[in-house]
Amino acid sequence: MATSATVHYVGQKVSKVRWKPTSHLRRSTIFASGGWDNNVNQLCLWSTEGLEDDGTAMSMESNLLEEPQLISAVEHEGSVTDIKYIDGDRILTSSSSGNVTLHKHDSQRGTLSILHSWSGLHHYNGTSNCSCTSLATYPNMPDFVSVGEDGRIVVLRMDHQKLVRTIESADSTTISGVTFVKSYEIATVNFIGQVKVWDLRQKGDKPVRAMLLSGDRVPLLCIDKHPTQPHLIVTGGQDGVLGLWDMRQDRYPVTLLEAHSAEIWDVMFYTANPDHLFTCSQDGAVWQWNGSSMKTPSMDISRLLNPSAVTTQNGVDASNVPTPWLSADASKHKIETFSLLPYNRSAVNSMDVTGQNLVCGTDGEAVYIVENLDLGV
Repeated sequence: MATSATVHYVGQKVSKVRWKPTSHLRRSTIFASGGWDNNVNQLCLWSTEGLEDDGTAMSMESNLLEEPQLISAVEHEGSVTDIKYIDGDRILTSSSSGNVTLHKHDSQRGTLSILHSWSGLHHYNGTSNCSCTSLATYPNMPDFVSVGEDGRIVVLRMDHQKLVRTIESADSTTISGVTFVKSYEIATVNFIGQVKVWDLRQKGDKPVRAMLLSGDRVPLLCIDKHPTQPHLIVTGGQDGVLGLWDMRQDRYPVTLLEAHSAEIWDVMFYTANPDHLFTCSQDGAVWQWNGSSMKTPSMDISRLLNPSAVTTQNGVDASNVPTPWLSADASKHKIETFSLLPYNRSAVNSMDVTGQNLVCGTDGEAVYIVENLDLGV
């Protein structure tokens, strides 16, 4: 089936969207959205089941016959700056007011409630609160990380009010994104073009590794790690440039790819096939990047050479399979890109992919759902 996109108006500017996690073989039909810069910001849950069952949702050029159904909504103090699903029922959100909240979705009653809240995690001089910009979680681990405009890194634990750890002077500027690299290691990006790696087992406030953009120190706004090769990091910049970093050897990015004409607000590898990644931008575009064309025959053969390796992806240990994103061809732009929203002009702030479906949220008080993506799986 051909890729198709539908637009759905939700009545508030959308800062974040995330699909509800499901088992490996199932595609999610529920997503969470967070609002920003609205009179009343909300965390909302939506169902797309009706759209996909009967196929009557129409294209962007048409009046929609079906809309996502609002399951539940709860008011949110401040703008929603990040959303992380802990499991199918628990959702973490961060706020422009410096707070983090753990929500629970009761699927039987269709309600959202607050399980726990941490207030004033990020602030200037202990007085004026500032934004918590990003959250990071790790599978099956109770600890999670919050970073903010104040340059602090805060480690918290589910259902525990007391903070596990705070790195007070982690940065002298805004930390704009964070991701777990390992269960004890995180990577952050900041407003002066740096990627820093932190070992949470170590005391002190110094990173174990720091990398930076050469030349102009353009703010980095978002970060993601390769799902099977955590030494590979991808970042999105204020200048619309996509950066690929190898944390094993280089102090500078391996590759910089000119992507969007404005800020990249979200970047993510496709977990099931990380030869694909996605970006969305202030310029209104959502791009799918396909690195498969950069693969060399030796990359494919390597999957067959070690039959005794741990089987995690396509028959071999995925961490040992070469990735096309670090090949020389990437810097020569031998890469396929696809524009998924060619007619949109509103800033796209966030996106997420489940199965072959993508959802993204815009400043135009709308979400777009793109179905039947070609992802090589």
